[in-house]
Amino acid sequence: MRIRFAIVIFLIVLCTASILTNPSTESYLQFSEEKSGVMKPAEVEVERINFFLFSTYAPKGPMDHYGIVHLGFMNRFYQISEGQYDYPVWLEFFH
Repeated sequence: MRIRFAIVIFLIVLCTASILTNPSTESYLQFSEEKSGVMKPAEVEVERINFFLFSTYAPKGPMDHYGIVHLGFMNRFYQISEGQYDYPVWLEFFH
């Protein structure tokens, strides 16, 4: 019983921490500029989809071409694609 209680408390703390540290679009822009060394061009916008525990970020250029998609979790970013030219199929469900 104590182990179950400890696991539940751990999961609640983990979920709360991930919600509170979910990175913002400004954090992603700063990360992107630091990683590439280039400022974001004016014609490129960043599409953010918020899943509360984590978020996805994808630069959207002219003609609706998407760049490299990053997953933002606990104030860190992880690359999850090499770039694509259409909307990610797996994100259609959440749109």
